[in-house]
Amino acid sequence: MIKQNLIPPSNNAFSSFLPLRTKDKHYKFCWDSVLGYFVHLLYNKSLFTKDIDDFKGLCEKSFSKKLERDDISLWNVIDKMYFHNDELFKISPELLIFKATKEELDTNSKKLGDMYAGLLNGFTVESSSGVNLNFLEREIKNEFDKFHVSGKKELPKVAQTYLPFISEYFKKDLQFLNEKPSYLLNNFNEVIRLYGFLYISQMALNIKTWAYGEPTSKPCFFIVDNEKASEERSQVKNYGYDQLHDYLEYLYPYLFMNETLQEKNNVQPLWKFFESINDSHIDSLNQFGEAFIDDRIERKWYNNELNWHRSEDKKFVLNQLLDAAHMQFHKNKGRLATYNNTAVKGMLRNILDPFIQNRRRGGNVLAINQDYIVLLTNLVIGEREKLRFHEVIKEFEARGIYFDKQSQQNLIDFYERMGNVERMSDSGDAVYVRPTV
Repeated sequence: MIKQNLIPPSNNAFSSFLPLRTKDKHYKFCWDSVLGYFVHLLYNKSLFTKDIDDFKGLCEKSFSKKLERDDISLWNVIDKMYFHNDELFKISPELLIFKATKEELDTNSKKLGDMYAGLLNGFTVESSSGVNLNFLEREIKNEFDKFHVSGKKELPKVAQTYLPFISEYFKKDLQFLNEKPSYLLNNFNEVIRLYGFLYISQMALNIKTWAYGEPTSKPCFFIVDNEKASEERSQVKNYGYDQLHDYLEYLYPYLFMNETLQEKNNVQPLWKFFESINDSHIDSLNQFGEAFIDDRIERKWYNNELNWHRSEDKKFVLNQLLDAAHMQFHKNKGRLATYNNTAVKGMLRNILDPFIQNRRRGGNVLAINQDYIVLLTNLVIGEREKLRFHEVIKEFEARGIYFDKQSQQNLIDFYERMGNVERMSDSGDAVYVRPTV
């Protein structure tokens, strides 16, 4: 796992776990392309080199064989129904793969898609059900299945996940959604935006706890988007947006150093890498630390002298290396602060943005709207008939979404307005929430 020959790199680039880079242009994503790329991963289907017009030609041939000669004009009707608008993408989630053909998939969107590959961690689902399709849609879906099989099969490379607990919930939720393809189609964008936020936010909140083993859900407090965020709400203030913003600063430098220390084709999460360090590695890590600091001082990437302290304690040594990586980007002690700021702003403005609101004098807060609440509620209840409210909250928290008591009361009020609450008594423990799907 650890590199045989540790040499300070000439730059701070890395490519594992997150699509973080140092220029604004790197954060211009096409979310349709990301969705198509994600479908390719989830359903284990190769990306096409042919576009949707090629597929339409095959459908036309197929329907022409099945239609009577006098009814051949029906193809024109089918064409207008499904190929001149987005109706084709409402037939089956798998057809969304056409939003990301090989030739049109831009580099930025692919890098973001690779983050979701890590989240999936090799997980795939079977072809979605066509039970509720009409006979025209079934023919199109059947033609798609044949069209895909005729191409060369590409097995996506299994990417490493940084957060096993988030990946497990992601897999569970996707398995549930795949059994309800219409609901998945209506919410697919929201699902990947939600889990993009959860993955990055929980990675940030866990990035400094690498010495304590596998990551766990860390408090990250939201408000419902129609609530006020007063200063008195200490959990929202102390464990909400400001906390997340502070921790995002460490992602780029820590993940860079983590990748620098490991063999390129086998980069493990920082917490797992720490577990693998043994006494035989300590000397080379100390030598690398001295060389890394000398290299950065020579490049004048530090504003002041930084000294390396040799140690036999692996935690102390790795902590020094991570501090040395971070110091380059420190607003007062480093010369590269602008680059890390670009990465932080790029995440906030282009990936995490659906869950951030500015409340003027109250500043930025993490907020979740009612559409996401309904989606999340359906996911956590799953196939169950109902779930106690406090168990719903626990399921939210397990995925990385926390609400204080005021927001929890707001949620109960919202569920009651929707009509999917059962009260067995006035006790909060006797409030049950039903799914809406």
